[in-house]
Amino acid sequence: MFSEKNIPKLIILTPIITVFMIAFFTIYFFIQNQNNYFEEESLRIENEYIQKQKNLLEKEVNYIINYLEHTVQRNKNLNEEELKFELLKYIESIRYEKYGYIWVHDTSYYLRAHPFRQKSIDTYDINLKDAIGTLITKQFIDETIKKPNGVFIEYFWAKPKEIHPSKKLGFFRLYEKYNWVIGSGLYIDDIQKSIFQNKKLLEKRINKYIRLVVTISILVILFIGLLTFFISRKIIQVFKDYQDNVQKKELLLEDLNQNLELKVEKAISDIKKKDKAMLHQSRLARMGAMLSMIAHQWRQPLSEVSGILMELETANKFNNVSSSLIEESVKDSNKQIQFMSNTIEDFRNFFKPDKQKIDFYIQDACNEALTLVDASIKNFNIELKQNIKENCLIYGYEREFSQVILNLMSNAKDVLIQREIVNPTIYLELDKQDNNAIIKVLDNAGGIEEEHIDLIFEPYFTTKSAATGTGLGLYMAKMIIEKNMGGELMVENTEEGAQFLIILPMGKMKKNE
Repeated sequence: MFSEKNIPKLIILTPIITVFMIAFFTIYFFIQNQNNYFEEESLRIENEYIQKQKNLLEKEVNYIINYLEHTVQRNKNLNEEELKFELLKYIESIRYEKYGYIWVHDTSYYLRAHPFRQKSIDTYDINLKDAIGTLITKQFIDETIKKPNGVFIEYFWAKPKEIHPSKKLGFFRLYEKYNWVIGSGLYIDDIQKSIFQNKKLLEKRINKYIRLVVTISILVILFIGLLTFFISRKIIQVFKDYQDNVQKKELLLEDLNQNLELKVEKAISDIKKKDKAMLHQSRLARMGAMLSMIAHQWRQPLSEVSGILMELETANKFNNVSSSLIEESVKDSNKQIQFMSNTIEDFRNFFKPDKQKIDFYIQDACNEALTLVDASIKNFNIELKQNIKENCLIYGYEREFSQVILNLMSNAKDVLIQREIVNPTIYLELDKQDNNAIIKVLDNAGGIEEEHIDLIFEPYFTTKSAATGTGLGLYMAKMIIEKNMGGELMVENTEEGAQFLIILPMGKMKKNE
């Protein structure tokens, strides 16, 4: 269904179906809502109309009661029986609505007034039944005695001049002076007929709204369908162009892939050559640094050997050469030569790779590095300040750690010389924090440029010239500390200069404990 060939159809049909479904459900819920509204409104109209009819019945009966009370109070000419007779005749003459009239019973169940039952006047009417067999006279009077201020009662009774009974709603109230039960009623089917007419008007109005909404929805569907059709054709065209472009690019990619392996092999070969060249350059740079440090270490003993030879030469000119002088000179010369030989051995051993981890003290490893760089530092009048707060025992590769310290010291020395700092100083601080050894190497050369500080440990990154730096020293130092020894090497700028911070987990004990 979702293949590439069916995508154009989906582009056209999806919006149309979506709009149709939205319109369908909108119309459905609108009609449902209108039907619910119609039912609720019909019920409200019915209740309002029935209440209106109840009010009408109550009004008519209350009018008769008020009339009776008013007439009885103002009567001066008629005796009581004559007055009752006149009042009952008046009640029988009252008409309202289409079939509305008034009748009277007394509380003894005698019929006293009724416009359509003249033959039953003054008879005992308790056995009168409605169309379904209910003793309605008894019900009227008993219910009214219980509720003398008025009661509504439903029953079945034939309309005047009609045979078939209809449902009727009656209202009854007691006139206590004569113990009369005044009653009146309206036929429910007349009420229902009026309600039905009102419902028909409401239904007609709602159907008009529904037809309007349906018509508008259909027009909207047609409009959106046409609009979607034209837009979809444009999209299909764009999609086709896209397919053509993709096909062209696939051909180009296929051609590229055919030559990619050769290009990758060539790139790898170039990278290997570059790495070899960089490593060779790194070895040459380390060799140059080592030769430079050896030269500084040898300068003083060579000077002393030269002085010894000059002393022998002078003594020989003045014929003052004695066997003791020669022996003393040879002894001193051998001492200096032995120092120079030891220097070569120290450098050779220093750069040997460690084969296994050992426990060693931080200060001892630092001293090995300082031994190699000390002469070079002093040659450039750089002051070295050491602050040994704690000499911690750690577990790791001692020579590799010493090489890290040597690298940090050499970098600090180089930047102090490069920037020609007045009173150049390198600080070395050993401390501990919690269960970690803390080593800080700090110079007063002004710090690392902000744009370089995040790149300082990247391989091949260097701020030195290509002849003096390879960009691998700090990278290798970070690998030694973090990968080989499980520590952390960081750098930050201080007010004086760059501070390198080494954090290493401590061993079992501190020295001299």
